[in-house]
Amino acid sequence: MKRTVNFFSVVKKAICSSVTLSFFVLSLLVISCRPGEVPNIVTTVETVTDGSFHDGLAIDRKGNLYGSDFVGNTVYKMTPSREVTVFVDGLVSPNGIDINKNDEVYVCDHFGNTIYKYSEEGVQLDSIPAISPAGIKRIPGTNDMLFVEYNTNTINLLSEDNTITKLYEGSPINGPAGIAFDNRGETYIGNFNDRKIYKFKDGTLSFIAELPAEAPNANFLGFLTYARGFLFATQLGEHKIYKINPNKENDFEVFAGSVLGNEDGDVSEATFNFPNGILASKNQKILYISDAGTKNLRIIESGIEH
Repeated sequence: MKRTVNFFSVVKKAICSSVTLSFFVLSLLVISCRPGEVPNIVTTVETVTDGSFHDGLAIDRKGNLYGSDFVGNTVYKMTPSREVTVFVDGLVSPNGIDINKNDEVYVCDHFGNTIYKYSEEGVQLDSIPAISPAGIKRIPGTNDMLFVEYNTNTINLLSEDNTITKLYEGSPINGPAGIAFDNRGETYIGNFNDRKIYKFKDGTLSFIAELPAEAPNANFLGFLTYARGFLFATQLGEHKIYKINPNKENDFEVFAGSVLGNEDGDVSEATFNFPNGILASKNQKILYISDAGTKNLRIIESGIEH
């Protein structure tokens, strides 16, 4: 546990700040063109400051978004109309989140060494022991969950009946947190510690990419998501979001972000503050980002088309 505390303490010290109470609204501007011209789609970034969105994100079938506050003890719920309320509290360090086909919510309590399962009303249904659970995702086509343990460097299957099966352990997994599935159900794992991303298939890991480490501190990969043929990952210390081609080695580019900041506006100019959690909407046209430095929720509308 000492190694985990050290790594996450670095992030906590680097990014914790107070949450302001304001609400900035974005618009997606489509500039009309004359016949034959290519439409100029301007993608902008919106900020929601209600609640504390620090780590993992998930969306249920009704469009409600859930976000965890790792350095707090709470999971927040935001309705499609942007009303933010407390979903559950009293946790130790809520981290990764996902939702099964019954809209039951799984929350990784990292330092609590437990995965909790809740009804959509926030009633606890189960608690499953796990060692430093970090990320969790429902496996496509099933009601089973895939989760990773940060300290044990393992990839695990959590069946619907709460049976846990270890699928992989050890190098090159190194402090895993990010999990993503593509449209074909292929699995991708992201290491928090060394920013490396792997494809996981039939018990074997294949290297995809290693994100840069150009920040003075907190050079960590937060979480992963998939949309429209690409992986998207957060690099906390660089304040950037990367777009990664999963079909080639180290084929990536900066999708959004530059210096530390909180600016909304065009995606090419917007700035982020230790971006951590990341999630694509069901239609893959929206990216949700948890800005850990401010605990704000950032929304990139149709940014995947940029």
